[in-house]
Amino acid sequence: MIENPIISDRHPIQQEEPHVVGYCEGCGGEIYEGDDILEFTDGLMIHQDEWCAYDYCGKFGQPRQA
Repeated sequence: MIENPIISDRHPIQQEEPHVVGYCEGCGGEIYEGDDILEFTDGLMIHQDEWCAYDYCGKFGQPRQA
């Protein structure tokens, strides 16, 4: 009988846990290596997502009337 090496338990494929590189200043969630982000000059990072950008602007922006 020929054993398929892809499904063999003798050669298990080990999955590594994703590496956390920082935290989103918008939603507060973890940013993992390989995520799409927006990075600012002072080192702040947010997910490249419109809701994270909205949360970030709401936290750090100064509300005014034009």
